Amino acid sequence: MTDRLMKNIDDQIREALRRDDAELLEHYRGDLPIHEQLVETFHGRNRWLSGLAFVFTFAALGLVCIAVYQFFQVETTRAMIAWAAAFIWGALSVAMLKMWFWLEMHRNNVTREIKRLELQIANLSRQLAGGK
Repeated sequence: MTDRLMKNIDDQIREALRRDDAELLEHYRGDLPIHEQLVETFHGRNRWLSGLAFVFTFAALGLVCIAVYQFFQVETTRAMIAWAAAFIWGALSVAMLKMWFWLEMHRNNVTREIKRLELQIANLSRQLAGGK
């Protein structure tokens, strides 16, 4: 009686895992659109860092806009050089932060692909174990 009950419970657990795996596999199937990839960078344990980088990106972009405007408003060469330096610093900051976001999105994509492979390997091993 207990063997049959244990086998029934094991079958129920396997069936529940198959349903969960199918849902997970569907979640990881295909590539996400770019806006969903960007939003995904704000999830996980480094979400505060992504938020901080996002704020700094807009602050640097604001500095770039102000520097361009001020560059054409000032009269002295020294002030022009200072605003040009501010523009260059801000533009480089925006570029570096954008590259960081692209790397984060790429890391998330690689992680998603690894999870998909893990699920496929688990399904294959289950099928091979069930076939024997």
